[in-house]
Amino acid sequence: MFEDQKIDLFLGPRPGKKSLKRLQDLNLTHCCTLLSKREGAPLIGKFCKKIGCEWVWLPIEGGKLELLSQVDLAGQMQTLLQKIKDEPNPQVYFHCSAGIHRTGFFVYSLLRLMGHTPKKAQSKLAQLRQVTANQVGQERLELAEKMIAQL
Repeated sequence: MFEDQKIDLFLGPRPGKKSLKRLQDLNLTHCCTLLSKREGAPLIGKFCKKIGCEWVWLPIEGGKLELLSQVDLAGQMQTLLQKIKDEPNPQVYFHCSAGIHRTGFFVYSLLRLMGHTPKKAQSKLAQLRQVTANQVGQERLELAEKMIAQL
């Protein structure tokens, strides 16, 4: 699905006033929000306009396994691919609330779909953001593997 797509990935917590300058300096093309509507996700769309990037909203209700197991991973990946496909060098910031559980689950899944082995995907996740790699939880990575196997 993403094997031929080059994407520069950035991970972190929910963007806000304190991170405005740092995110502007990354020259992002897209900001991928993994929050639900009740968590104020639509406000991130306004933030993205301020920093000059396109907003991609892939709602995930929470980071608990029961909630993640209900995610339409194929559909969300397809939505992301459609949003970035015409960008020659996509620079994408992924976040949920803290940038750990949902972000780790989703980005790990993306790395696997980009052709990385499980070990390489975990290593890349650590390179991108150590706290995410440390705290995403093995159970979320195992769930991602099960879901990817069904795609």
